Amino acid sequence: MIRPRVIDRVLASAERVPERPALWVDGRTYSYRLLLHHAQRLAERLRAVEGPVCATVGERSLTAYCAPLACMLAGKVHVPLGASLPETRMADILQRTRPAALICDGPGAARLPGLLALLDGPLPVLSAEPDWAGPGTAGPAGPADAPAAPLDRDDADGASGLGVRDGDIAYVLFTSGSTGRPKGVAVGHDALCAYVDAMRARYPELDEQQRCTQFFEPTFDLSMHDMFVTWAAGACLYCVPRSALLMPTEFVAAHGLTVWFSVPSLAATLQRYGLLTPGALAGLRLALFCGEALPGPLARAWAAAAPQARCENLYGPTEATIACTAHRLRASDAEGGVVPIGRPLPDMELVVVRDDGARCVPGEVGELWLGGAQLAFGYWRDAAQTATRFVEARFDGLAATRWYRTGDLAAIDRQGVAHFRGRADRQVKLRGYRVELQEVEAHLRAACSDAGAAAEVAVVAVAAPGDEAPSGLAAFVVRTDFDPRAALAAMKARLPSYMVPTEFHRLDALPLNANGKVDYAALTALRAAEAPRRRRVETAGLEGGTE
Repeated sequence: MIRPRVIDRVLASAERVPERPALWVDGRTYSYRLLLHHAQRLAERLRAVEGPVCATVGERSLTAYCAPLACMLAGKVHVPLGASLPETRMADILQRTRPAALICDGPGAARLPGLLALLDGPLPVLSAEPDWAGPGTAGPAGPADAPAAPLDRDDADGASGLGVRDGDIAYVLFTSGSTGRPKGVAVGHDALCAYVDAMRARYPELDEQQRCTQFFEPTFDLSMHDMFVTWAAGACLYCVPRSALLMPTEFVAAHGLTVWFSVPSLAATLQRYGLLTPGALAGLRLALFCGEALPGPLARAWAAAAPQARCENLYGPTEATIACTAHRLRASDAEGGVVPIGRPLPDMELVVVRDDGARCVPGEVGELWLGGAQLAFGYWRDAAQTATRFVEARFDGLAATRWYRTGDLAAIDRQGVAHFRGRADRQVKLRGYRVELQEVEAHLRAACSDAGAAAEVAVVAVAAPGDEAPSGLAAFVVRTDFDPRAALAAMKARLPSYMVPTEFHRLDALPLNANGKVDYAALTALRAAEAPRRRRVETAGLEGGTE
């Protein structure tokens, strides 16, 4: 079946309701006609540069929302970088994707001098801002009209190295990787369209009269849901200002927002501060959660705060395009534990697999595999990792033959409902972001080595008192001269804020298990038992703490 691309859905909305509001950002509302006008102008400039990839430095601005639209209109692959990533991490992504142009908004322009100085060639810089005054081309020692750095192609598979046409890829999102470098997940137009169509069919109440929240940063794939599901419906997307991101209830009420989409930890924050009271969000008609396990008691409190809203729990990794299962909240789900992740969307299939590759029986816990139309192509220029995580297999009664191994543990009950049971590895979710603890350890080890002799390190996820979901990271370092302030500064320069440890501990030795490996359970217990004033240094108490 040939699917229209998601941009066709957005263009159809612009044709159907051209003067309806499409986007509210920075205190200004843009109609569908005006939003597409700015996107088309940016697309014209993108068509003039050679190369399949374009990257964006910026967030929560007109340019940041026009960028993915313009890339689709111009037939380019979009690589969102946000604006808050460390420059070294941005530069690494740019060197690996070799974009033909860099799209930048006003605030993002402040990052350009440091970022572009790290690149090995000049790069055209474009913007959708009407009053843009940034450079037209920037980079080390390059003339103003210098071309973009050529793509470093070592095979015939196009820019991605995935054996697919460049034009088939909609976007590439870089997520935490266990090797110490982020992995670039290449998501296709067909996969994105399958997801948007599934959301539109599942939530018919999401129409052109609705006003939708937008909390997520552009490097988080749930932001793709916000934009494309909203605009395919002809609804209006409200970019919640940064000042209201953690306590958005007043903003939601003031603007009459009707559709909520967030990670559960945001709802938990509202509950912690006494803002999730009965009827507090009575104006909502649809509430969706994704990115983390949704605790049953939190779901119950949410249902009381938003009594008119249909509440659903979504699940899915970036490799399966935003979300691939859904579950409508029931009263019984709030009795304890976590809310089920539900049943697959129409074009997706689930299977739970044992270590030997055999299919689990109903109720048995195993690794969750995903198959279907929403699977990504794989990892940007990483054939080995792609082959490890995307595998071929056949199971009786299921049509899919290509599967993504999630690393999540799950069980499917006799009614076909999937239940999340944790992780099979050391990956955790923080604020909905996927974090490989091995990557944090690799950077911590390098940061400590920068300051002197090599150090033994370990990192575990920790939760706030009374919370089940982790909210931060605890780092353990074996060095007599360990300086937590220097380590914090080094980590902030290397990693996104959500991956920077929230506390540091110095140890004389790391505990080991019977196999001689680091005993992470013992570290977690040690951290819980030790006296904070004597042994712990929290980043919140350090000058220039994390965001």
